[in-house]
Amino acid sequence: MILGAASFAKINAQGDSFENLLRANAFPIRIRDGKLSGKGADLIAASLDDVQFVALGEEHNKRAVHEFGGALFRLLHEKYDFNHLALEEDAFWGKMLSEAAKKGGGEEVINLALRYPNAFHLPTENEMQMIGEIGKLSTAKYPVWGLNQVFGAAHIYERLVKLAPNKTARAAAQKLLDEALEYEKERFGKNIHYIVQIAKPEDFEALRAAFKPPKNSETDFLIEQIALSNRIFAPYVAKPRPSSAVFYESGKMRELNMKRLFAKSYKEAQNPGEPLPKVLAMFGQLHLYRGLSERTEQYTLGNYLSELANFNGQKSFHIYTAVDSEYIYKGAFAGLAKIAAEIAANSGDSGAVVDLRPLFDYARTSKEINPELRRLIMSYDVFLFLSDSETGSIKRLQTPNYRWYTN
Repeated sequence: MILGAASFAKINAQGDSFENLLRANAFPIRIRDGKLSGKGADLIAASLDDVQFVALGEEHNKRAVHEFGGALFRLLHEKYDFNHLALEEDAFWGKMLSEAAKKGGGEEVINLALRYPNAFHLPTENEMQMIGEIGKLSTAKYPVWGLNQVFGAAHIYERLVKLAPNKTARAAAQKLLDEALEYEKERFGKNIHYIVQIAKPEDFEALRAAFKPPKNSETDFLIEQIALSNRIFAPYVAKPRPSSAVFYESGKMRELNMKRLFAKSYKEAQNPGEPLPKVLAMFGQLHLYRGLSERTEQYTLGNYLSELANFNGQKSFHIYTAVDSEYIYKGAFAGLAKIAAEIAANSGDSGAVVDLRPLFDYARTSKEINPELRRLIMSYDVFLFLSDSETGSIKRLQTPNYRWYTN
């Protein structure tokens, strides 16, 4: 979400020079038949030479974002040899999604989501179709990298049952699988998020005791990831509500885990004598700032990608995405959104791209600019505004007691 304390009037007070800069660097973009076109698309394409990582800060669960993401990956794959998509999903689920996408595209990904209704953190059919299309395009064995904590438990426990070295370990994993399925046969059964509200640290201690997993084995990794996820989520259900410092540490654990999971997937994807992997990362906007993120004040995955690309003698390219919703015109980015919306409306296209790089010096030196807007301009390369604000479809995913999220 895009939030901010400043009103558009405050932003407007920065003067005509800032508005003129915005207008001079705003261009229409069209998404049609899985391809990008227009001056905004040309601007993005012209920025991709020597880019190893594209960081797409997304508005979650929006139809147009997935349409853009699919078209962008096609461009990246066909012209720049990108073969990997990193998502805000768990690592083992990423491998399962890779296998499903390569086997049967979007339809197979949707079937997998129906089998494990809680596994997806961000479940819309539009995202699933995008994953399927990307999986079919990519030449990588595992095109989808999951870099998030575990959201649903059943697929993890089921894998542990298969990996169990003995009857004791198998019984321990099966017991937790049976417990999880009381809440995960349908999405958020009983209005409960199992991994957050039911699972306990001692469950994972019992798994470790039963499995005695070798260090760095798949079993060790799966148990640690699900236990870590439980720790990350813990403050959100703690009573009384913990201090902000506790939530900050939770966010820090999450961001660090994203970086470590990226490093793991990145190493696994490398092959001697071949170019380094190129990756499109699609995460919430706050995860892909360069430097410190707005509001969370965390050193982000996006910053990690930027520094890694520099280390490799390459670059990262960061796209901040917003859709045409009421709140965008009330926050710190209202000036950007207003002009981008005008450009999109006047052209009749899918949206508009504002090149933030020519605004960098203005943002760096201005004493009037809103701090949130300054950080955006100094962290991202372009601001992408999409006119379609519709949420993605979940029609095919719905079962009688389906809940998109708990309430």
